[in-house]
Amino acid sequence: MACEPYSDIHKATEEDLKLKRDDEAIPAYLVISEEEKLYTSKEEAHTTIPGYLMDKYNANQFSDQKVMEVEYTLLTQRLSPKLYLNDGDYTLTGNEYCKEEEGWLVSEEAATAEITLEAADYSFVGYRYPNFSASDYEEGEYQGYTYDSRLVAMVSDILENHRSYDRSKVVEVIFAVYDKGEVEADTMAFEAGKIQGCAYHFLPADDVEAKVGQILNHHNQDERESSQIAVSYKVGEIGDVSTEEAFFQKGEAGAWAVIEEGDLTQEYYTLTGEDYEAFGFNYPNFSSSVPQENYLPRFLNAKYPYAQSGDNLRISYDYYGGGETKDYLVEYEFDGEVWMQLAPYAENLSSVDKFKYLHSETAWVVSLAQVIKLEKADYELTGDDKYGNFGYYDNKEGEYPEGVAVDNIIDAKINHILNMHYEDLKKDGQEVIVFYMYYDNGTNEVSRSYIYEAATEAFIKQ
Repeated sequence: MACEPYSDIHKATEEDLKLKRDDEAIPAYLVISEEEKLYTSKEEAHTTIPGYLMDKYNANQFSDQKVMEVEYTLLTQRLSPKLYLNDGDYTLTGNEYCKEEEGWLVSEEAATAEITLEAADYSFVGYRYPNFSASDYEEGEYQGYTYDSRLVAMVSDILENHRSYDRSKVVEVIFAVYDKGEVEADTMAFEAGKIQGCAYHFLPADDVEAKVGQILNHHNQDERESSQIAVSYKVGEIGDVSTEEAFFQKGEAGAWAVIEEGDLTQEYYTLTGEDYEAFGFNYPNFSSSVPQENYLPRFLNAKYPYAQSGDNLRISYDYYGGGETKDYLVEYEFDGEVWMQLAPYAENLSSVDKFKYLHSETAWVVSLAQVIKLEKADYELTGDDKYGNFGYYDNKEGEYPEGVAVDNIIDAKINHILNMHYEDLKKDGQEVIVFYMYYDNGTNEVSRSYIYEAATEAFIKQ
């Protein structure tokens, strides 16, 4: 077969030209519109924007060390004045404790036996009346562990530990369920298997303050300094867990600390039974059918007729949902005419944020680096102002300044420039990307990355 070296060279040149065009199409500044994507935290933006850039642009070897500034819309919703930690919060801090044991699972197979649960069965799982509740079908807690279905966990316990049922059979279980004032029968088939449940709570030996702080910063790392919120959390050994509450305040460097109730800076008001009666409620709580935002603004206008613009108040109220009543906090501020809900927000508010992203090898990464483009004065400092560039003859071992041996003349010159003209960057660990003109059979703009090392007082090439 004949060799076609010129054809291969032509193809390689065409490919290089295509890659260069793709690289040139990558802008230095990009705006991700609010309509396209809203980010709930900087953490989410830093995690997902690199993938977005990979999909949008054909970055390649010519794009290495290219820096793009990305502007995006950040949802600036403040934390709720009171937070009830959930399973995901405890998982975040490593406080998920799962167990798998012999039990019974819902079966698709045809049943070979049938049983009807009796009063003693319901009593075994802690029920006073001979029925389950409609909410038991959902995920829920049983004996200190959370299961995908609380009802399945209870039936499993009845079959395995109360009835000691024959594990070789598929059994149809008939049981009663209370829902909206009525009790109806339901059936489900079960077969023997392994059932898994997980417990979510802090342990007595945990640094609860630090772990709650980690959770709060995860929910909103941009929460303003001096913010104060109440947190309800679970703590104890598995099977012996209690619920506790504490007030936390955000300090410097994102650290949250427990504070005493006497240190609270905002005024609090707790709704009374008389207040709920004045709303016309039969029960002393709000619910999905009577939300607080439909009542509290008018209530505050009547209760504080002489309120001044900027007056701030947190209200403690009870809310019924999911079969239980919990205490919540909501924050309102008087704007001179009406009381406006501040937190949790009635509406989502947003602000613009921007960050730099660096293409390194095959991926985009968040860049904390300062980007420097050498100017005429920088080249004058090193004696390269005639042409305004460094050259291939500098990219080697040599002397700079004269009489001082260095591993690479360009690195030595850039160190000289950074030390003299950019002293504010001389902080341990500071990343710097330096763009400069480079001559080698033509002049092109190239870049090098450095990190300042305080111990050696030098910018080390990366």
